Amino acid sequence: MITRPLRGSQSYARAVSRRTWWLSVAKLTGILTCVGLATTRIGLIAHELVGHGGTVIAVGGQVTDVQLFWFAGGWVRYRLGAPGQGELAVALGGIALEAVVGSVLWWTYARREGLGARITCGIGAALIVHACWYLATGTWHGYGDGVGLHRDLGDAKWLVAVPAAAIVCAAAYAGARGVFGALAATLPERRIAGTLVAVAIAGGLQLGAAVGEVRLRRDATYTQTMRSERDRLISLELARWAELQRRHGRAPSAEERARAEQSFAEAHRTFPFAWLLGVLTLASIVAGAVRARPSVPAPVTRRLLVVASAIAGASIIAVIAIDLAFH
Repeated sequence: MITRPLRGSQSYARAVSRRTWWLSVAKLTGILTCVGLATTRIGLIAHELVGHGGTVIAVGGQVTDVQLFWFAGGWVRYRLGAPGQGELAVALGGIALEAVVGSVLWWTYARREGLGARITCGIGAALIVHACWYLATGTWHGYGDGVGLHRDLGDAKWLVAVPAAAIVCAAAYAGARGVFGALAATLPERRIAGTLVAVAIAGGLQLGAAVGEVRLRRDATYTQTMRSERDRLISLELARWAELQRRHGRAPSAEERARAEQSFAEAHRTFPFAWLLGVLTLASIVAGAVRARPSVPAPVTRRLLVVASAIAGASIIAVIAIDLAFH
C-alpha cells in the first residue's frame, strides 16, 4: 500500500521542495545541453568552413572535401595553389577564428547582468579555452591543427604551448567566475550541488554523443589527423620492424610484437603536457566557481528553454545538411 503525504504536513512540504528542486535542475540541465550543442555545432561550422576553408580560398587554394561529424569534430581537405603556400595559416585559421569570436563575446558581455548575458559570456570563455587548448596541446604533442607548429618549432614548441596554456587557465577561471553564480541562481536551494549535477549530466550527454559518433563512424582521416606525433612514430617504427622480420623469414608472435611496441613507446616518451594542462584547467574552473560573482535569483524560463532548444536543433540540422551536401 502506497500513502501520500497530507497537504500542510512537513513531509508534504519536503516532497514539494524536492520536486521543485529536481525540476529546476532538469531545466538548468536542458539549457546547458542546448547551449553546449549550439556552441559546438556552430563553432564547428565556423572553425572548419570559415576558419580553414576561408583561409584556403584567401591564399588561392580550393576546398575539395568537407567532413562534419554531427556531434563531434570534423576536417577539411583542400588543395593549395603552390606547395606550402599559406599552409600554416590554413592550419591555424580555425583556432584563430574561435579565439577572436570568443574574445569579442567575452568583452561584449563581461559586465552585463542577467542569465542570458552571463551564459553568452561563458560561451566566449569556452571558445577561448577550446581554441587555446587545441593550440597548446596540438603544438606540444603534434596532432590536429598543431602538427605544423610542432614540426617547425621542434624543441622550441614550448614558446607557443606554454603561453597558450596560460591563456586556457585564465579563460577557464574567468569563465567559471562569471557564469557559475548565474547558473546557481536558477535553483531555489542546494544551488552548488544542483549546478554540479546539471553540468555533469549536460557535459556527459554531449561527450557521450561525440565519442560514440567517432567510434561508430571510424573515419580514417579524422583518426589519423588526431593521432599524436609520438603515436605516428611508434606505428611507423613498428611497421618497419615487422617488415624487417618478414624479410628475414620470421613471423613474430603477438608477445614479441607487444614487446617491440613497448620498446618503441619507451624510446619516444613525451612529457604528459595535455594531462597537466587538464589538471590545471580543472583547478582554474574550481577556483573561478568558488569566487563566482553573485547573481540575482532568476529561474530558467520556458521561453528561454524553447529558444535554446530551437537554436540547438537548428545548429545540428545545419551541420547535417552541410555534411550531406559534400557527400
